Amino acid sequence: MELDEINKKRERSVDFNNLEATDSNEKVKVPNLNRSKIHDFECPMYHNGIIYKSVHLSDLFQKATHAILFFCPLDFSPQSKQDLSHIEEHFLKFVQNGALPIVITHDQPRIHFYYATPGRTTSSLSFVPSFMLASDSVDKLISTSFKSINFDTLEMIRSVVIIDKNLQILYSHQVPPHRYFPIQAILNCFIP
Repeated sequence: MELDEINKKRERSVDFNNLEATDSNEKVKVPNLNRSKIHDFECPMYHNGIIYKSVHLSDLFQKATHAILFFCPLDFSPQSKQDLSHIEEHFLKFVQNGALPIVITHDQPRIHFYYATPGRTTSSLSFVPSFMLASDSVDKLISTSFKSINFDTLEMIRSVVIIDKNLQILYSHQVPPHRYFPIQAILNCFIP
């Protein structure tokens, strides 16, 4: 590789003069030239009554161009019910933009089964989620690698991460307590 090619790859500047906005109030989307690339991971998942023992994230990109990872609290908690209802409400918008939403918790797939099956328990969800429910392992490697764990309490930090099919992180956001996931900011990631 020539020195010019190496320097070109190292260049991390954006030419702000060439960015276009049609309206003076319109926000300009600046490309993230320092995208982090993640390692493919696998975990058990639950979806539509079926427990999958091992699913690779990269396998899911056969159906979508992006994955939206929602890190949520434990099943059966009031915050979880609110979060999952909110994600379900916007599911079609995500899919229409080529994104597959995946909810990740520290619960095991059997717990997801009871939680996501209406009428299974008195505290189960009142709807069947359209999205997958993934289980972080006992060692919590997924939530640790995405900085979505509180190391003092070992509880999940509510957050959202968008990944493209090249396994690059496009967006990452930690959600404050008692706030909704930033749906509009998430959808803005898919604007060309």
